[in-house]
Amino acid sequence: METKRKKWWFYGAFGAVLLGSGLSLAIESSWWKHSEMPDWYWITGGTAGLGLCLSGVVLLIKAGIINNELKK
Repeated sequence: METKRKKWWFYGAFGAVLLGSGLSLAIESSWWKHSEMPDWYWITGGTAGLGLCLSGVVLLIKAGIINNELKK
């Protein structure tokens, strides 16, 4: 039981950080696209931002599954 609670905290906290960081980087990359930055800069930043965002969503879903198991 204690191990699941630790996983729940880890997945929830780290998932929220990844989701926020990914959204921030993806939005910042759209700004870079319309400024004088080279193409590789905003393409790499946008791709990394989307990857971080989706990883955060996956971890938050895992945290939700663990939360349902803890309530049983």
